[in-house]
Amino acid sequence: MSAITTRQLEGRFGGVTDGLDLRATWDGERLSARIGGYTSGQDLTLSIGHGQLEGRLGSFTIGQDVQVRLTATQLDVRVGGFTDGVDARLTYGEQGGEGRYGSFTDGDDLQFRHYAGEVRGRCGSFTRGVDFRLELGDVPLPLALVLVTCAFHLERARLHRR
Repeated sequence: MSAITTRQLEGRFGGVTDGLDLRATWDGERLSARIGGYTSGQDLTLSIGHGQLEGRLGSFTIGQDVQVRLTATQLDVRVGGFTDGVDARLTYGEQGGEGRYGSFTDGDDLQFRHYAGEVRGRCGSFTRGVDFRLELGDVPLPLALVLVTCAFHLERARLHRR
């Protein structure tokens, strides 16, 4: 019987007063995360299946499906269903990367830098964007980017409800 090593990821999406806490664990096969607080947050669970990561953001009845395909330098994330989902594509390397959430006309840029043990970046424009910072620990960089993309998805949905 082999022991499963659990790795943790922690950070913040947004500012001190209006931001979201990000916490996740990765055991090599499953990502379990919490975006936001204990009472007002959303869960994110992803597992390896069918050659990609698959899972759910939110609850069974109110949540959305999440599919993640990744290569050595590119990450494709789909949050939502076939007709009402949103795509995000990020390219990354040792120093960082960039990408796009949504379409060309109704989307936002994603930019980040990868430092020793952490990733920092911005989702959205210079004036209306949101900063993020994550302590990676031993968690692979693409999983941190999936967590940030899902947090940005929740933030955009919250802003559109106002």
